[in-house]
Amino acid sequence: MQYLMRVVGSSDCVLFYYVNNKVKCSILDKLMPFITSLGGATFTVLSCLILMLWGENELRLAASRAAIALATSFSIGYFLKKIFSRPRPYQVLPGAHTGAKVFKDYAFPSGHTTAGFSLAVSYALVYPSLTVPLVLSAVLVGISRIYLGQHYPTDVLAGGLLGTLTAVITNIVL
Repeated sequence: MQYLMRVVGSSDCVLFYYVNNKVKCSILDKLMPFITSLGGATFTVLSCLILMLWGENELRLAASRAAIALATSFSIGYFLKKIFSRPRPYQVLPGAHTGAKVFKDYAFPSGHTTAGFSLAVSYALVYPSLTVPLVLSAVLVGISRIYLGQHYPTDVLAGGLLGTLTAVITNIVL
């Protein structure tokens, strides 16, 4: 098990440095903060509220489920961050580049990615024809978190799984 953890940790760093350093360019430096904001609290909460208040019936239901999945996944993610206490890569890896806004809480799992997948999957379950663009946007949020030096790939993977599972379970229960 210890060997597996070393291999995963090593791969995590290699993939992190590839996304964070090797693909850097001025266009992505400007684009990634916007993409990452799609998984932030302001966008995710406001979009749910607006669609719950002014959307048509099916959209209101999807937004309500998305809001519940978002709140649930946030709560679970908050406790997981406390349990794992994983520092963010920019705090421990030399040469890690960061975006404009630097977060100080723990890294695992990625909250932005969790939120992105909570919403994307919630809406995709109601509107299957939108699955590809919705999931692609959530994946891009995850990549942006690595690009901006805030998360390792495994943080993003865990956030994607948490957001997806929470959305699916919320859809089944409600």
